[in-house]
Formats: sequence, C-alpha cells, structure tokens
Amino acid sequence: MLNRNVLVALLVTIVSLLSTGTVYADNVLVPLDLSANVIESTSPGGTVFHDSKPLFGVTANPVQTAELLHISDTGVNASGRSTNISGAFASSLAASDGNGGVGVSQLIFGPPNNSGTGIRKMVAQSLWTHTFLYNGPAAHDLLHLNIPTLQVGLLGVPPRRTGLSNTETAEADARVDMVITHPDGSMLQGIFEFGIREFEKQIPSGPDLLNIADKKILEHPNPLFFTPVLHFNGDDFNPSYTLNPVSFDLDLGVIQPGDTMSWVYTLTAEGTTHGFEQGYFAFLGDPFGGESTSGSLVERTSPSGSGNPIEIVSPSPVPEPGTSSLMLLGAAGLLVSRWHNVRRVVAHLRFR
Repeated sequence: MLNRNVLVALLVTIVSLLSTGTVYADNVLVPLDLSANVIESTSPGGTVFHDSKPLFGVTANPVQTAELLHISDTGVNASGRSTNISGAFASSLAASDGNGGVGVSQLIFGPPNNSGTGIRKMVAQSLWTHTFLYNGPAAHDLLHLNIPTLQVGLLGVPPRRTGLSNTETAEADARVDMVITHPDGSMLQGIFEFGIREFEKQIPSGPDLLNIADKKILEHPNPLFFTPVLHFNGDDFNPSYTLNPVSFDLDLGVIQPGDTMSWVYTLTAEGTTHGFEQGYFAFLGDPFGGESTSGSLVERTSPSGSGNPIEIVSPSPVPEPGTSSLMLLGAAGLLVSRWHNVRRVVAHLRFR
C-alpha cells in the first residue's frame, strides 16, 4: 500500500507549485516529479514485494533518475529481453530528460498446486508529473511523446487443451491523464491511452478446446490520430505481439492566463501467470536491457497548436465552486488517481 508520507509529500509539492510556480512558454519539462514503481503479488496471498521511488521537483540538468529493479525468487526470465537478468523481474526507469521504460517477465515451472505459487502478478510503472500555473497569452499546451516499442508475449501456450484451464495475460500501456483548472475552479479533464493486452481464449472444438492467443489494442480517443502498426511473431506456443514506436504532439487543450495545468504520463507493464511451465512478458522499451527511450517528453505552449493535434479535452467544462482549495484538489487528483492504480493492484489483485 502507498506510504502516507509519500502521498503527503506529493501534495506538498503541488501546493508549492501552485503558490509560486508561474510558467510562460515553457518548453522544458522542469520542474517535474518522477516515480518508479514495482509490485509482485499473489492470489491468494497478497503483496509479495512493493517498492516506490519518487523524486520531486527534478530538473533536466543534471539528469535525475528514479529506477527500480525487482528480481523475484519465483520463476525465470524467458522473454529474450534483458538477457543479463536470469530471474523473473519487474523493472522501471523514469529520468528527468524524458528517458524511461518498463518491463516485466516471469515464467514459472511446475503446477501451482504443488509449488504453492497460485496466481502471480508483476507490475512495473514509470510516472512523470508536471503541474504549473500559466501566466501567458491563450495557447495550446502540447506534449510531444516518443512512445517506445510495446511488446507483450505469453509463454508455453498449448494450442489444444482437453478441458478448461487457467489462462495467462500480458499488457503494456502508455497513458496521459490531464486536467486544466480555471481560476473560477471549473475544470477540463482528458485521457490519452495507447497499448496492447494479450490473453488466452478457449473455444470448443470436438472433444477438445482450441486455445488461442488473442489481443486487444488499447486506444483512447478511439480511433487514434495515427494507425497502430501491429506485428505477430507467428509462434502459437509462445505468441507475442509488438506495436511499433510512435512519435507525435499531443494537444492537451487551450490554456488561458491564470489556468493551472496538470498532467501525468504513465508507462505500465504487467502480466499474470498460474505456473505449470507458463508465463508472460511485457515491455515498453527495456530499461535494463539498454532499450529505454531518450527524450521521450517535451512540453511546449504554442499559439497556433501543433497542426494535427489530438484533442483530448471535453469542449464543455464541468463547473465547480470557484475556490483555491478545489484548484489544489483538481491538480492533486490526477496524481492520486495514478498512484491509486498501483495501490489497487496490491489491495484488490484485480486480474484481467
């Protein structure tokens, strides 16, 4: 569960930014907050390992980095990625220059009833957060993203089964949550999401079941401004999918003088396995395999916009009482909601 002191520090940082930080035509991602998070959990059982490394108010020069590498005592790394790591692992990297990535990989040998592993889940997250008070002319706030290669894979998937059995999952996802808080307390909120989820599907076929890997492209808004390029490795026993890296300007919306802009960029890799010589892997980049993405975040304001922006904010603001406390809560809400996703994994073990 998220440490209360971390959450308090998070809110204190936002209070400081709202009270003193005035930014105009900001084209450098500073100051911002970083966080690396890794979790391993079981069901039944609960949390096996959970660690978070937050950094507040960091600058691009010198580069500051939040990174974590958790190596599990159960299972091996059979992903073919991060080959210098032999054990099952979760890795997270977030740097103040926009460099970052996440990865998880776990293959467990032996039936779970004998090994006592149950359902195992690994999660790795990297977060970048920026909150500032804008005091310039009306402009678009643009976030340039270089989303690294996304890859998910299932290990040891038999194409045919004699009966229903447990299934494995793998997911990699990049997401931006944003909110613009106006001086009167009203807010505009938006979400951008791009990722892939892989899972097993069992279909009756005579006396047996066909067991196939299926996938779902995660996209919001739908359809995306760009067309995802998806590749399948052609291996029915160890099926994996890869999404090509993408680069574009994300239009976070129009900001006016006195507006407070807050956004959170999150990379997530996760997977579940029941053991019995089965497993998964999921990567956005490969932070401990030399494949993290540098310069993946650049923020700038532009009176003319980006030319072909992705508009993610609602055109109709939701009215709220115009108080400074609600402005603070609006800015803090994004951070707390993204941290809550990490807590929810630990507290509820909601496997998909």
